[in-house]
Amino acid sequence: MSFRAGVIGCGRMAGTIDDEIQTQHNDFILPYGHANGYAALADVDLVAAAETLPDKLNSWCDRFHVPGRYTDYREMLSAERLDIVSVTTPAHARAQPLVNAIEAGVRGIYAEKALCVSAIELDTIVGACATHGTHLVYGAMRRYWAGFEAARAFLDSGALGAPKAALIGATSGSALHTHSHIVDAALYLLGDPLPVAVNARLRGRDGSDLQVLHGAQGIEIADDPSIIHAVVHMEDGRRLVCTDLPSLDIEIVCEEGTLRNSGDSSYWVPRKSQSRYDWQELPFPAWQARSGTVAIITDLMQALTTGAPTRSNIEVVRRGMEILFGLVVSHHAGGAAVDLPLVDRNVRVMSH
Repeated sequence: MSFRAGVIGCGRMAGTIDDEIQTQHNDFILPYGHANGYAALADVDLVAAAETLPDKLNSWCDRFHVPGRYTDYREMLSAERLDIVSVTTPAHARAQPLVNAIEAGVRGIYAEKALCVSAIELDTIVGACATHGTHLVYGAMRRYWAGFEAARAFLDSGALGAPKAALIGATSGSALHTHSHIVDAALYLLGDPLPVAVNARLRGRDGSDLQVLHGAQGIEIADDPSIIHAVVHMEDGRRLVCTDLPSLDIEIVCEEGTLRNSGDSSYWVPRKSQSRYDWQELPFPAWQARSGTVAIITDLMQALTTGAPTRSNIEVVRRGMEILFGLVVSHHAGGAAVDLPLVDRNVRVMSH
């Protein structure tokens, strides 16, 4: 069976990001952008693209050999009978095309991150997927990188006992645009537990005090903030702790040891605790790097074929997005803990 695919938004993640990947890394493996990911798979054809700027649309479609060209994505959805649609617009312009594609009968969505910029938009997308039975995969792709996949299997094996907490270095990135990646990765390594509360302190991307508005439209931030410190509490007692460290590392603290990741998937170091002062370093299983983008698209095609949920299904994505919006509400409340899902859905963060 061959799947017909289309792209909404002919920007960086749609395909040209591949030009930026000049150095070898275990998981920044080409193809990385959506167009080249589709081209690498025999059972999917990229047949159409939509972009509001005609010159950009034509040059992009010429490069990736895409025949169907539309300056209005709604015309594309109506004309092309697509099985899969990638939505690679900026986050603040992503919710409406997502919902329109779902309501047009597209069975599979490949959405870039962050999924959306408000809790109300999140509710609309989740509801549309539920109503139409739409399968979704998500551009926070570390759960599809082979190193993270090997780490999840290692943790599931029980070699270190049950995972209890994830510790994340947040570096200087932004909460929705950058840390949607590491929040999703940490949830994956913990086994995707249900988040029930969060407390956080944030700041502006330039290090300034974060200006949070609370007016007629609810809580709103004009720019995607950075994380100073955050703690997410899970239903089963597990925790996710995110703090402003100078490197993007993740450490999973288990009952009997730790698994530390440095340099994304490049380095994994398991250590087992013999006693308080006696730790033994364990071997980490061998794994083979592969394209995360190809793995994402393959997962989506399998879901469309079998009906099984994708690894980054809409419920998993919803949990991560609830955490991100909860960070903002907690910061607005002076760092106090707030329950998840949020009761007041009027929270919005402008993200690019």
